[in-house]
Amino acid sequence: MAHLEALTEKGTALLPFLGEFTDFYLAGGTALALEIGHRVSVDFDFFHQEKIKRTLLLNVEKIFAAHVRHVLVNNANELTLLVDGVKITFLSYPFPVILPLVCINGMAALGIQEIAATKAYTIGRRGMFKDYVDVYAIVSGGHITLAELITLAERKYGDAFDARLFLEQLVYFDDIEESPIVFLGQPVSIKEIASFFATEIQKLEI
Repeated sequence: MAHLEALTEKGTALLPFLGEFTDFYLAGGTALALEIGHRVSVDFDFFHQEKIKRTLLLNVEKIFAAHVRHVLVNNANELTLLVDGVKITFLSYPFPVILPLVCINGMAALGIQEIAATKAYTIGRRGMFKDYVDVYAIVSGGHITLAELITLAERKYGDAFDARLFLEQLVYFDDIEESPIVFLGQPVSIKEIASFFATEIQKLEI
């Protein structure tokens, strides 16, 4: 059962249309929020491995014909647009899907563990506060251990993922702004996240 409370009213209204994009899968914070219901997420990020075809924009315009649309980015790597004020991104993402996709309200989506791997990759390259919140929610919620997460990220990203750099970034928050997040459960601060992961890192054999 999807956690629809994790979406805004405008985002929820678009759900019946988003399952039409069968060549893509939902990833990122919105996929995770729909699966575990830890926070509100406002954007939709859809991935696939191939380059973005020109026909995608035509398909988008057809599917959302009755909606207000504004294209922000349109190239071979990304199509990003606003539909009724909701940002939707279709991204050419070169890394493979390594675990079975799940179905959320008719949309193919990454599962919780693989979302964790994508977030680990992002944090290793310097993510945002919401990325830390997401990984915290996954690990503290018992969906995957930190050791399992590292193994999965290495499997998905190969040499593009640096486990040691990821672990360093996981507890370094000096340049991370604690941006506003609407939590659906217990709110968590940067300090609490750093303390949690410092303890988890001590458990690792590295």
